[in-house]
Amino acid sequence: MMDTGDYRPVRPSPLATFQELCAFIARGWHPAWSPPAFQADKATGAVLVIPPLLNDDRSTAELRAALNRAGYAAFGWNLGIDLGPTPKLLEGIQARLLAIAAEHGPISLVGLSMGGLFCRWLAHRHPDKVRQVVTICSPFRQPLDSFFLPLRPAMKVWQVPDLATMAEEVAKPLPVPVATLYSRRDGIVAWESCHDPQRPQESVAIDSPHLTICTDPTVHAVVLERLAA
Repeated sequence: MMDTGDYRPVRPSPLATFQELCAFIARGWHPAWSPPAFQADKATGAVLVIPPLLNDDRSTAELRAALNRAGYAAFGWNLGIDLGPTPKLLEGIQARLLAIAAEHGPISLVGLSMGGLFCRWLAHRHPDKVRQVVTICSPFRQPLDSFFLPLRPAMKVWQVPDLATMAEEVAKPLPVPVATLYSRRDGIVAWESCHDPQRPQESVAIDSPHLTICTDPTVHAVVLERLAA
């Protein structure tokens, strides 16, 4: 279901963003947790994991390790730092999807924050190559107005001329199964924009600040459960 015209995302408050930063710093003082093992009956197939904005494959290493332990073949995107939908990254991620699918058949896509928007875009463009999509704190409903800092002014200087069209595209219902994970503790993006309340069967609430979703073992467990569903 498409967004109605009266939907307006509420950006996180400065306090929520400050709490995010504190949680992220505090998490850095402790050793990384080991994601819990998840034994699916038939945990087979390939999974492409796309990192958040301003992160690379190192940020998703723990999640991919958990997927591999569960029997999946987990792949990073191999495109360096996620700088958003630049022409180079859009071309590169399509090539990455097609290469993995050529070897493994239709694959699952898991995207964190901005990475989830890439996943939705890929699923619309190549539905025959995508088995399912899992997005984690990805503001696909009006993404340009959901970040804690205004992004709409950047459209004037962005390299992608159809950025607004792309934003509309990723908000459309997907032609493949999808799970949209969102957190009310999110201090970076509007959590309301990360799921569609009109499609409750696709929405999954998690309890994690935005900046720790890459390394939170409870988030990993939810991803594994959704992939095995």
